[in-house]
Amino acid sequence: LETVTMVLERAGGPMWIREIHAAAEELAGQPLLWKSVKAALATNAEGGKAHFERVRRGYYRIRENG
Repeated sequence: LETVTMVLERAGGPMWIREIHAAAEELAGQPLLWKSVKAALATNAEGGKAHFERVRRGYYRIRENG
């Protein structure tokens, strides 16, 4: 979750999930499971305390406060 959050914060806008996965692997310096990145995004894009926002299918960004 922390790595995915950092990737999206640095992006400054929506990213395709495959781009997020690649950037997270680069940031972590090791391979990450696809399903782990996907789960972090999906789980944290719902509810009142969501970290991410699903812009459209396969695209996510940091949720804006406000």
